Amino acid sequence: MLIETELTPLLRTDFHDDAAWQAARAAVAAPVGGGLVRADTEAVDDRRLAGLTSEQIVASIAPDAPYAVVVVADRWTMAEADMPLLVIALRDGAELRCVPEALWALLTDTGVRGMGLAEFLDDVGPDGLFRGTGGPRGLERRLAVLAELRGAAAAHQGAPHRPEIPGLSTATTAPGRPASPAFRAVPSAPAQPLRPPTTD
Repeated sequence: MLIETELTPLLRTDFHDDAAWQAARAAVAAPVGGGLVRADTEAVDDRRLAGLTSEQIVASIAPDAPYAVVVVADRWTMAEADMPLLVIALRDGAELRCVPEALWALLTDTGVRGMGLAEFLDDVGPDGLFRGTGGPRGLERRLAVLAELRGAAAAHQGAPHRPEIPGLSTATTAPGRPASPAFRAVPSAPAQPLRPPTTD
């Protein structure tokens, strides 16, 4: 099976609980920071992915994929209240567990900014989960900066120069992989409803 998506794939590898899968999808897609940003992923619901190892998952990704990591919703994701997602780097196979509300930041840094996933291992908390660089407070500070920049941009609409918002550059990602949007600045319109998962 070859996985080809335009956005970072959110792969389902556990099929015991459809409601838990839908909850995980909703958590990943939900805007954070008061509706400021959200992670851009593409859900892949295919029973051929059931029980695959990390190595098998990486091997199933197209070699020219425009993203640096894949996100996996496995049995641990479905069973825990925090819904810890498994994030795997395509370049070196590094892994960490990330809560859904911090995923946008991780995708931005590994994709747009080209940072290695292993660089974030020191920010994994004692519970084994990544909740943002510097922990939850670090994530809050980053969101506050984004909010300030967004407000400044809104105040200067029509100006020839707009302030750059971290993560919205056109830089390349890992060598050999073109950059793709890792997170989306959420407009005032509500998020699009989730598409129902496909079944085989």
